[in-house]
Formats: sequence, C-alpha cells, structure tokens
Amino acid sequence: MSIQTTVLENGQWITRNMNPLDLIRAQNRGSQRNDQSLPSPPVPSPVKAPFLGLLTRTLVRSSVTKWIIPARIRHRDKNDVLFITTNSVTIKEAAGDYTLTDVIMKDDFDSPIRSARILGSPRHLTGPDKYDNKDDPNLEDAEMDIEMDDEGLTSAIPLHGRELPPHIAVLALESNKLVFLFAVSGVSELPKLLCSQKEFPAATSSLDQLGEHTAVDPKSRAMAVAAVEGRVYLYALKSMREMREELEMTSNIQPIKEEMPLPIDGTILKMEFLHPPENDLGQIILLFVVSKNRRSKLVWYQWNDRNTLHQSHITPTAQGLPQDQQLPLLLIPLTMLTAFMLVRETQILVYRNILTGTPNRFLHHLSAVQDPEEPGSSKRDPVWVSWARPMRSKRAAYRFSKDCIFLFREDGIVQLLDIDIDVDHIVDTKHSAGKLRTNIDTSIAILDLGSKKVDLLVAGGDMSDGGIWRLGPRKDPEYIANISNWTPLNDFVPSNAPLERRKKIGNGAMTNDIGKGQQRIFACTGRGKHGAISELRYGVQASLKSSTIEIGDLVKSGVMAIWALQGSFKVPPQQVTEQRTDDIIYVLFSHPTRTSVLRVWRSTIGEIQQEDRPDLIHTDIGLDLDARTIAVGMIREGLTIQVTETSIRAMSLPAGKDEESSLNYVYHFADARVVAACVHSPSERSFILAAIQKEENYYLQLGQYNAGYKLLTEPLRLHSHPSCVSLQTLENRVLALVGTVAGTLQIFIADDFGSNLHKAGEYTFNGPFAICDSVAMLTSIREGEMSSRHLIVCGLRNGSVQTLYMNGAGFSWHLDLFEELIIGHTSVKVTTDVTKRDRAIIHCEETMCTLEYPKPKFAQAPAIVSNIWITDPGEPALQHGYLSAITQFVDPWLPRDNPGLAAGSLVCVSGESLHFVDLNLQPQMVPRSLQIAGSPIRVIYSKQLDKLVVLHTKLTIQRSRTSNELYSQIGQRSLEPRIGFLEPNSEDLMITNQRENDEIMASERKPGEKFLGITEWFPRIHEKVYHMLVVNTMLSRASKPVGRLLFFALGPNIGHCPKLTVKKRLELEAPVYCVTPYPEKSLIYSCGDDLCMQTLVADHFGIKWQPPIKAAMRSPARHLTIAEPHIYVSSTRESLSVFRYEDDKIVYQFGDQSARNGMHHVNLPEQSLVLASNMNSTVVGLWYPPQRRIDNAMTTVFEAVLPGSITRFQYITRPVWYRDASSNDGNQARTHLPAQGDEAIIGSSADGTITQFDILDKGWRLLRFIQNMAERNPIICPFVTFDPFKRHIEPSTTRPHHMHINGDILQRMLERGGEDLLREMLDKEPDPERRYTDFDTAEARWARFRELAMEVVDMEGEAWLERVLLWIRCRLRNPL
Repeated sequence: MSIQTTVLENGQWITRNMNPLDLIRAQNRGSQRNDQSLPSPPVPSPVKAPFLGLLTRTLVRSSVTKWIIPARIRHRDKNDVLFITTNSVTIKEAAGDYTLTDVIMKDDFDSPIRSARILGSPRHLTGPDKYDNKDDPNLEDAEMDIEMDDEGLTSAIPLHGRELPPHIAVLALESNKLVFLFAVSGVSELPKLLCSQKEFPAATSSLDQLGEHTAVDPKSRAMAVAAVEGRVYLYALKSMREMREELEMTSNIQPIKEEMPLPIDGTILKMEFLHPPENDLGQIILLFVVSKNRRSKLVWYQWNDRNTLHQSHITPTAQGLPQDQQLPLLLIPLTMLTAFMLVRETQILVYRNILTGTPNRFLHHLSAVQDPEEPGSSKRDPVWVSWARPMRSKRAAYRFSKDCIFLFREDGIVQLLDIDIDVDHIVDTKHSAGKLRTNIDTSIAILDLGSKKVDLLVAGGDMSDGGIWRLGPRKDPEYIANISNWTPLNDFVPSNAPLERRKKIGNGAMTNDIGKGQQRIFACTGRGKHGAISELRYGVQASLKSSTIEIGDLVKSGVMAIWALQGSFKVPPQQVTEQRTDDIIYVLFSHPTRTSVLRVWRSTIGEIQQEDRPDLIHTDIGLDLDARTIAVGMIREGLTIQVTETSIRAMSLPAGKDEESSLNYVYHFADARVVAACVHSPSERSFILAAIQKEENYYLQLGQYNAGYKLLTEPLRLHSHPSCVSLQTLENRVLALVGTVAGTLQIFIADDFGSNLHKAGEYTFNGPFAICDSVAMLTSIREGEMSSRHLIVCGLRNGSVQTLYMNGAGFSWHLDLFEELIIGHTSVKVTTDVTKRDRAIIHCEETMCTLEYPKPKFAQAPAIVSNIWITDPGEPALQHGYLSAITQFVDPWLPRDNPGLAAGSLVCVSGESLHFVDLNLQPQMVPRSLQIAGSPIRVIYSKQLDKLVVLHTKLTIQRSRTSNELYSQIGQRSLEPRIGFLEPNSEDLMITNQRENDEIMASERKPGEKFLGITEWFPRIHEKVYHMLVVNTMLSRASKPVGRLLFFALGPNIGHCPKLTVKKRLELEAPVYCVTPYPEKSLIYSCGDDLCMQTLVADHFGIKWQPPIKAAMRSPARHLTIAEPHIYVSSTRESLSVFRYEDDKIVYQFGDQSARNGMHHVNLPEQSLVLASNMNSTVVGLWYPPQRRIDNAMTTVFEAVLPGSITRFQYITRPVWYRDASSNDGNQARTHLPAQGDEAIIGSSADGTITQFDILDKGWRLLRFIQNMAERNPIICPFVTFDPFKRHIEPSTTRPHHMHINGDILQRMLERGGEDLLREMLDKEPDPERRYTDFDTAEARWARFRELAMEVVDMEGEAWLERVLLWIRCRLRNPL
C-alpha cells in the first residue's frame, strides 16, 4: 500500500508515492530535527499572481429570433417589423419589393427578454374600419391611410414632426422590469428610440417571477403580465390620445394608469385577451389555460372598461377541459362572438359565447394533416408551434361572422383554417397552404404590404435558416429571400485556406488565390436535413438584384475600368413624378484602346427582362467607342458626359425602348492627350477636371459644361505626371485633388465656382510605389465657423490606403497622415459611397470592402473596414468569382433624397460575369451555408489535404415491405456516421468516391454507437510520417457504456476525395469523450474518468501499441490540449486540471481551486494563463506559477459572467488591415494608432453568439473605471439591474469578477457621445440624496482618471483625452 504526498526536494515541491511507514519515519525525523534546532531547508518565496483584466465584447449576436412582430413603431406610414431575440430588438422596414431593410437595433437591455407584445391601434390593410372605431375613444386615431402605388404596395412618405406612432412594443425583462419601447422620427428620417420602464414587484422564487406571459387587449385598454404559476398583474392602460398628449408635454410616456394583482391557482400554460362581443364593446375578457394536478382548466376574468380595475370587482370563472383535450398547444382568440380555439396535434376545440354562462364547445379534427417532413427525426410527431392571421382576409363586410387563421407546424407545414360561425361545422380544415421546407418555431408573422391578393410571410428558422415567402390563394408558398440562422453552433475552426473564387475561361475553370491575409471560419450549424458547414463571414452584405450576365468576350480584351449609367428621360428633372416602369442601364467598359457599351433592360423589381436580353451596342449612340474612356458622369441636365483621351462628348442616352439617342456636343483637345479626368455635378453647375499632356508637359484645367464645354481657368502646369484627379465641392469653392507619380497629393482651390486655380497644399507619401491612384473625400466635420476638418482617403499603388487629415481654411490647407492600412500588393481603387457619404468603397486585387470612421468625431476613431460579400437568396453556398472591376452609379434625374431604382447599386465584373448588387448600410453576419444533408458533429481543417474534414450523421429510415402497401409506416431509425471531405470553396460535399467511404463508416458502426469526435494525427515512426484520422465513440450497453477508438488511414485520392482505410480498432471499457495527439507518436484521450496515454512503438516485429498510461480524474474530460510536457484538461466537474507527463507517468500538477463544470479552454503560455469556460456562463482566467505550490491550486485572476456559456475558444488571425504594421511583409505602415497584435481570441456559444476576449496587463483599471461610471449613466445603461451608486468607481483587485470589463458598455459610450459623454460622467456632481461611494467630486474623479490614463497614452498636450478614446476604439475593433 502506498499513498501520494507532496515533499520538498532540492527546493521544489514534488509529488511522491510513499509507504505509510516511511511517511511516519519522515515525520519523526522532522520532529527530531526541530527539537535539535536544526536549520530547515529554504522555502522558495511564492510568486504572486499578476493583476490582469479581461475585456469582452459581443462581436455577433445570436441568430435565434424568438418573435417576429409587425408593428408601425416609428410612424403610421412606416411599415416596420420587429425581430426580437433573447437580448435585442431589431427594427426592420418592409419594402414594396418584398425585402426587409435594417433600420436600428436596441441591445442595451442587459437582461434577457422573457416575453413581448404590441399595444396600440389594430393593424389595417388599407384604411380605417368602422368596427374598430365604433364607440372606442382609444382608437380614434387608428386611421392609417397608407399611400399606395400601382401594385398596392406602400410607398415611402417623408416624415415631418415628432408624433406618437400607432404601436408601442411591450417587453418583459428577466431583470424584473416592464419596458415600453417606441421610436419617433423627425425631418431627418433618423429614428430615435424612446422607452419607459416599470419595476415588477419582487419575486420570491423563479416560478412566481413576472414576465413569462404577456397579453394585451385587442383594443389596448388593458394588459396582463403573468409568472409561470401563482401570480398575474393586471394593468389598465391610457388611451392613445392621453399618451400623445403626455409625449408632447414630457417627451416620454408611461402607458400604465392602474394596476392590480390577480391570484391564479396552478401553472399558467396560456394567457390571452379575447375580442369583445358585438353588442358590448366595452367588455374586457382575460382568458387563462391553467394546469394543476395533471388537469387543465379554463379560467377567465371579465370587466367593463368604464370602471377602474379596483371598482370592477373582478372575479374568476373556471371550467375544466375534457380529458382528451389536456395541455393544448395553442390558444387562438377569434374575432367574433368572444370565440377562441384550443389547438392540439390533430384536433381543434372551438369555444364561443363564453360570457353566456355555459360556453358552446365544438370539436374538430384536422383533416389535412400531413406526414412529417423529416420522418424519424423524433419519436413524436411534429406539433403546431405558431399561428397568424392573413392580412388579405381583413374585410369589414364579414368581420363578425368569419375569420381566417394560418397554423404553422414546426417542420414547416402550413395549414389554413376558415372559420364561419354561420355554418354547422364552423371550422374548415381541408385547406393545406403548402410547405415552407424549413424548421420553424414561434418567430413567424404575416406582414402588411397593402396587397389584397397575397400575404408576405416572414419566419425565423429553428436550427435551420428562416425566410420570406409570398402566400397566394390556392398556391404553394413562393420563396423570396433567406433569413440566416447559424445555430446551433456546435463547433468551429479557423482556416487559412485561400479564398479561391472561380473564374470561368471558356469551358474550363481556373482559380485565383484572393484570400491573402484573410482567415476564414467554418462552423457546424443546423440539424438533420438542414445541417450545414457554414462559413461565418462578417461584413456588408451585397444582395444580387438581377440575373447574372455573361460577358466573356469583353473580359478577354482586358477591362481597365467600368461605369454604369441609366438612360436619360427627355424631361426636366422636376417633372419626373411617377415611378418608372422599366430602366435601361448602360455599362461602359474601358479597354486599353477602345470602349464597349452593354445595354441592360431591367424591370422595376430589378429583374432582367426576358424579352430584352442584354446586348452589346455597335451602333452610333453618341459615345466614342474607338477611344479609351478616361471618365464618365451624368449631369443634372440628364446628359451623359464621356471623357476620352482626345475629346469630351455630351449625349442623351435613351431611357425607353422607343427613344433615340442624340449627340449634343463634342469638344476636341487640340494637340493634347487626356491622362486623367473626372466629372463633378454637385448642383445646377457641372464641372470637368482634366489633366492633359502637351508634348512632355502636364497641365491641369478646370471647365464647366453648360450647353457646351467652357474653360473656367487657364491651364495650370504640373511638375509631374498626374496619376489621378478628383473634384470636391467645399462651401462655395471647388476643390481639386491631384495625385502624381512623384508620390504627392496636391490641393488646388478655385473660389466662386470658377476663378483661377490656386495651389493650397501638398502632401508627400513615403515608401516605394507610394503613388496615389485614386482619392475620395469623406463627409467633413465642422470644428468652427471659420475652419473645417476633412478626411481624404487615398488608394496607393503599393496596395495600401492612407487616410489624411485636411485642416485649414480659405486658400491654405495642410494634410497630415492619420492612418495607413495595408489592403493588398497592387493598386487600390477608392471611391465614395454615393448612398452613404461617410463611407468609402475599396477594391484591390481580391478584396472588396468598405471603409468608414465612426461618428461623432473622426479624430477619435480608427477606420472600420468591412468586407463586402455578394449573396444570392436562391444560392446559400454562393462563392462569387474574382472581382476584376467594380463601379457604383446614382441617378441624378430624381431628387437627391429619392434616388432611382439603381441608385447606390454596385456593378461588378466577376470572372466572365456581370452582377448588379445592392449594399446594406450596416455590417452584419453574412454566412455562406454548405448543405451536407445531415447533422454535423465536428469539423477540422487539414492543412495536409487543404480540405475541411467533417464528421456528421445522416438519418435513415429502414422500412419493411408489406403485402398491403409498398412500405409500412413503421420502420427502424438509424443515424449513420459519415466522414466528408469538403473543399473550402466548393458548394457541397465531394461525392467522388464518397459512397465507398460511407460504406466503410457504416460497416464500422455498431448498433447504438455514437461518434463523438474526430482528430487528425501524424505519428512519426522511423522517420516516416503517417496521416490518420482518429474517431472516438460511445456505445451504450445495459451494463455500462463502453467506447472505441477507430483509426482511419488516408489513402490516395480517387477524384478529389481521399480514400479511407480502417487500420486499427481499440476496444475500451468506457466512452472516449475526447482525443488529442501528443508528440510524436502518442495519443492522449479521456476514457470514462481516466486520462490515458497510448504510444506507438516499433521493433523488429513491427508496429504495436504500448499498454496505456492512466491517471484518475474526478469526472470525464470535455476538452484536451497539449503544451509539452503539460496536459490541460477541462472536465465536467472541474473547470481545468493540469497534468505532466514525466518518467512514463501522468502526474497531476495543479488545477482550479473552485469546482466548476468545465466546457472548454485555451492556453496562453506567454502569460502562464489558461482561459477556461464552464456551463454556468462563466469564463475565468487561471494562472499557474512557474513552480508548483504545495496546494496544487491555480489562482483565479479574473472572472466574467456572460449571457451564455462559451462552448468553443479559438485563436484567429486579424484581417491584414488590422494587423501590426511590422508584420505586413515588411511594409512599414506609418500610423499613430496603438498596436493590437495579429491574433485575437474569440469564443462561440450554442445560440450563435460570438464573443471576443482580450487579456489586458495594463489599461484594464482605466477601462473598468469608465465602465463603473457608465453604469450610473442612464444614456449608456438605461436598464441597469443593480444599484450602481452602492458600488465603488475605483477598480477592485480583490475580487476576480471586478477585473472583467464589459466592452459592450464601452462601445455604447463611444457611439452615444464619445468624448462629450465621458466628460459629462467625469464632471457630473451626484444628487445630494444619492452620494457616490467614492470619488464624490469631479476633481477627485478627474485626478484618478488621469493617473489611470498615464498607463496607456502620452499625457502631453491638450489632446490626451482624445488619445484615450482612440486607444479604447482600437481595443474594441472587430477582428472578424
């Protein structure tokens, strides 16, 4: 018998196995030594744990939508839709082309949303309804006369003034608060969200916490909020007129005017208000479905709105449900006779006349129930999860006798119910509305687009993508667009695979490596037939608006630049009042020696008209096709200006099929050649700037077009070859920017729109090939009445983008470098986004992205660069080709605030194809989904194969044949494991030789065996490296579960798929939960509660396995990593344990001193730190000392409580433009922005949330100081869940959770005020009744703030606070 103990040897504490007698003797010797006063061996002084902070920021919010609610929450003429997730509300606007546009998001609730409803005016299709306004003062303003276009769809109406919208969102938060949310819009159309909140009474347990159920009266006179059981609070609401007056007086509203608790005996299953009877519209009826003692019953309360709640003497009435109708799935109020429906799997129970004492009850069977869409995915049949009322059925002529309901099943089946009280059967259930072919849940809605013929259905997916469908009578749902959902996110892996995009040449195909410097992330998402490997891409979505146009012949001759223009109407701009029925778009291609023109016909919905296919124009339409085009533009008169190397032409391109083009004017350059030019039409005047070459001299000349070209200034001689020119309007002056091959950017000013050009400034770029080839000016910021500051974005020939400050006034301007970003290796094209003037569009080689600077002040903000991803609703796996040229066009014919159909669209040349795409305004997640028709388990990226290796399962049903039918309805369900090899740039799993691999996998699987993971292994035996895949499994048995390790060798490719061969099977006595390689020929794996190491050895008899080395653990491991010789283990009962392999033993070294349910971890050896997550939504930083302690404990240096558990950590590489300048292939980017490092740590949650983690050794006290102040500010944290005045502002180092910085709060501070808001927090004096715990004066806060800021920025000068904010913004940059 031996025991393990810690002993001190040679000044180090180590673990030894000792006999108990030896231990007693050692203790006796120690006692004797003490008695003899012998000196004890020196004990090393302990090394203290460092003070580190953890900065977290939510990069991507969950894609799980809990509710989709149509509500005109901004204005009665704004067709809004609310997408409500667990912690955010996104307002989208439904447009007439069946698209949804993001408007604004609110995500500062700092608490999960438990339930949501809408109060206000009822929804109408086209106008007011007599029923809704009859004897109802609350709805007197419900007349929403919506302006219609020819197709009955809502048109955009400019908003003026500040008014209460028709609808208000009601949110019940888990933090025990009730929130009323709405938006007001002014002349600028920018919505401002307003909210008021009310605290719920405190709960004694989670079961009686209010907010689980929320219901609103159909006429918005009352609302109810209920707990899971036992408690309901009833609220009487103010009328819309009262709330409008309150908004005018106080700039906010408080809709509640009275409240009263209601007792409920039992668990509340459903709660709804019923529609009042026709003969008594003042009645309010609140209905519950309550369960107690395994029996369900109906409980309802009724009262009249003429009395207050306390005057009404509200008492309950109850009635039990039949035994076969227990636990209904849905409770649906009907619009007539106080009727409602209870929906079960195959039955509908209809109640009516509930106020008569004994309500009438009718039972109906669903006669058109369909088989499950995915048989075998569950032992139970799919259930009905939601319902919606078609908007097209809302006609007042039969409102009191008829109703219509859509039922939605979780597998996407849609059932239409016609309800007619005047017939005997009441409910007609024979109509099937079709299949959505996706999984759905409660997030579903019918939108109002003003059409009486079709409905627009929007649904969020449940473990699958959602979508938008058009529902017409007697037609299957027509799929329109996709709503991405990347949950559940089980596993993800970063890949350095180049982003190869296809470029078709003839019948063959070639690929171009355009992914330099960009890391890609692939994740396991979805379930069942909706399972996929999704590429998680973050950026600006560019949606295809038309079919692809093949332009192979044009590409072969080389494309130097393209322009896109619309045809010109031959009427003055002010007379264009009607929407166009079609568009003619002209795309000009500039070749080295000529110009080509492609004419494209598009309808109003953006589709290419089939009867008029795109065609190349060879006839004379006024354009010079025999010369290279330098610049193209459209002027306010509707004319197209073409500048070639030898001439300027003005012509009118036809806008209709019956119109003809006309050449208006031609100007020839005498003895000169144009090398650069631009056309600028800011107002009624149109300017043309040209850089010309005469002999060996270069000149700059500014002209104006007004029924002809007229020089405004004498040609100004340039001292170097011009590389680009640009015109900008600056107050009443024209600003000319000229880049030269000498590496300079020169500024010229012409005052009064036409005087002589004056040189006003010059900037010299440093570095090889630092030549400005394109330039764009972003929206300027006023600093005072006499001075302005502007940002100039320059695209250089060496592949970089430099942003310059432009300071000055009059004829004196100075340029300073603010930031330099490395984009690629060749020339960068930069243009200003015509739809968003503070954003630039960048194109370089393979990269297309946007660049913008956050508001309100550019000086405090580094650039935000976002990739542009082209998507197609019909092709979720679309991988657009190599982009050789892009352009953007705008229609100057229509008013500037109401651009035409093609305004802001991008035209891209991708390979041999031409695309028209529309840009979103805000960056977001734009996933690319590769369907695998199975449930993905794990994904790894193999550098050896340059492929993704996917372990997934596919559901199969084996049915037996019978004599009466082809297949019986009863079959055997089987989950077949498969290993797929996926090209990162393909659109599906490889099928070449895949069948043979599937057969091998199926033959290896035992009945009931689950495949848990896959690992790539490269054992080295006798200098030979083998490539193998190791699969770990679990097999449930009656006695106890067991497991196996399966070893597959990768043979030569057949086609593009490696061939799998089974080499070894290890039968183990417990499930194998995780595996990781240990250099060079060993494996570490978790077998039950044991940590095992097994090694391959070779002798003259061959290669064989050594017996496993085991170490006992308290629980099975979830995740293993290796940093030789240490083994890091996250297990189910310990967040982290560290073992060491030495002397052919696995020895426990140290571990977390707190018992946590571990999930995943990532090792940071440079800081002796491990970042570990657990199932309690907590992330901790565990520090291990350089020498082992006697207690074997790791120190918790920080702790962060997050909204959800982190299931995976990964290192990712930042985009090339965000990396440190010294790492960009030697390109020294000169910038004063603080460095961040090339790598970032991100973590994923199962609900799709992606969080960034940044370990701070300095500056974290400053950030926590700011956060503690921000939590007291209602602008930044309006829904704080604790009393911040009872907390210290000074960051504490005694508690680990005080060393966590919430980057979301800091981001709000930057977005909602920046420097001004920070100054306000530092200067604001506390209320006398609520004194601060510390730093009670502004002087004390400023003094401490300066001390903390000195750690991260230079405090010299007056701009030190600006530098602090710049440092914070750099820390919060999105690394995706």
